[in-house]
Amino acid sequence: MKQLTLAFCLVILLAATAWAMDPRQGFGKYTWEQPCESFVKGPSWAVEKARPIWDPQVRVFGLEYETGDVSKSRFVLHYNKDEKPNFEGVPLGRAFYGCDRTTGKLALMVLSHDLLTVPDLIRKTTAFLGPPTQTTMVQTIWTLPDIYVQIDQVYMILYDRRAGKIE
Repeated sequence: MKQLTLAFCLVILLAATAWAMDPRQGFGKYTWEQPCESFVKGPSWAVEKARPIWDPQVRVFGLEYETGDVSKSRFVLHYNKDEKPNFEGVPLGRAFYGCDRTTGKLALMVLSHDLLTVPDLIRKTTAFLGPPTQTTMVQTIWTLPDIYVQIDQVYMILYDRRAGKIE
């Protein structure tokens, strides 16, 4: 009986480790560069009417809603209406999966969150990526060779820099 319990605990530990994903690898059960068509399907998935915009002057992402033509954006933001996302145990409002229009692959995440979760998100991200590259009163940013992460008062944005230049 002890062997069965030990085996069960080992399986649970391995499953938990598999679901805990380093932001450098992707988000949740989806990995960077995974074809979006492999998971964006079914009635619970929808397209968000927003477009992520990179501002090269201040070097940060913003999100534009209903202004301009969404089809001109580099990314299509998909979300699962039934999903209850979290980042390493920190609850999120909604996870938007940014699929590159050209390649059809996951390259960007926009995670909405509550203002009160910002310190936890920063602490968890720092545990994965080390100290932030830049910190202002409203944003904490990691600009690394393989990933860009921006946490502000409303969104956490992750961009897989292997997907190409964002400027």
